[in-house]
Amino acid sequence: MSGMLRNSASGSPGDTAWPSSRRSESPRHLALAFGAVALAAAAHSLHDALEGTSWRHTIIPSTVMVVQAAVLTLGYRWLRSRNTGRIVMLVAGVVVSTLFGALTVWLHSDLAMSSLRAFALAISIGLGIGGLWALVFCLPAVIRDVKLRSLAADSIRREAELAQLRSSLQPHFLLNTLHAVAALTVDEPLVARRLLAALGDLLRDALESSPEIRPLEADINWLRRYAEILEVRHRGTLRFQWDVAAETTAVPLPKLLLQPLLENAVKHGALCRNEGGVVILRTRFVDRTLQLVVEDNGPGMLPGTKEGLGLRLVRERISVAHPGASLRLESSSAGTRATIEIPHSPEAG
Repeated sequence: MSGMLRNSASGSPGDTAWPSSRRSESPRHLALAFGAVALAAAAHSLHDALEGTSWRHTIIPSTVMVVQAAVLTLGYRWLRSRNTGRIVMLVAGVVVSTLFGALTVWLHSDLAMSSLRAFALAISIGLGIGGLWALVFCLPAVIRDVKLRSLAADSIRREAELAQLRSSLQPHFLLNTLHAVAALTVDEPLVARRLLAALGDLLRDALESSPEIRPLEADINWLRRYAEILEVRHRGTLRFQWDVAAETTAVPLPKLLLQPLLENAVKHGALCRNEGGVVILRTRFVDRTLQLVVEDNGPGMLPGTKEGLGLRLVRERISVAHPGASLRLESSSAGTRATIEIPHSPEAG
């Protein structure tokens, strides 16, 4: 098959093949954001100066607005460095902007102003400046991030399709399967026919155009046919076990996401035993997280084994389709387990 090697350590899905969206937060965007806030603050000061307001009610509140932009920038980058969710970042930005708005009102307004009016004005000023900063600083980053993810998804999909074709149509896989069919034709014709049917299904699925994202059930059906061919070819030395929870079968996943993991478990795990090689595929929900597990009872991975194309594709595909997902590998002399974890609610389907 494709000869893909397994990784010897767990890794995060963030090791993707496209540039980080943080690069879109360029110095130009930062300068534009501060320039926009400074312009708004200058307009505010000029208006108050023309009204004859004292410097305490003009320069100082305007300076506070610029300081607010600096605090929002530093806070945004700090939260991003900790992989904080966007909802938390949004709430933090609203709170910070409101506090700075209250400070601006306190420095600018008459103390006789009613509390309700002062509170409303604080929210208006704080969120106004914060929104202006976000429009100039964050929006270009978000737009570029979306474009990068779209380009990455297209690139990974094309690479995955090529890997799929290599795996399913590689000459020695076809030849070995056809040799097994030929050997079974006389003594076990029914098994030979079943093997040919399974091979035909694999070839048809590989050649037909189908959506990149499809229900897990479709992949499980494909893997069962793939496993059936391997079990016949390695009778007595290889066996598959399936533990697929019914509630997981409708979850949409990248096409053939588990095939490289299953292939690795066979080639580098179960078939390394003289007899009794077992590969288990298990799917389940654990605490609102979808777990996809492929394990074998092979001798485990050799120290220093490097990650190959198959595992790299798995990591990149889940990171694009399901941000926050991860692939973890565990290995010992009793076997190897590959676990994909995808945050997901069973109720979401």
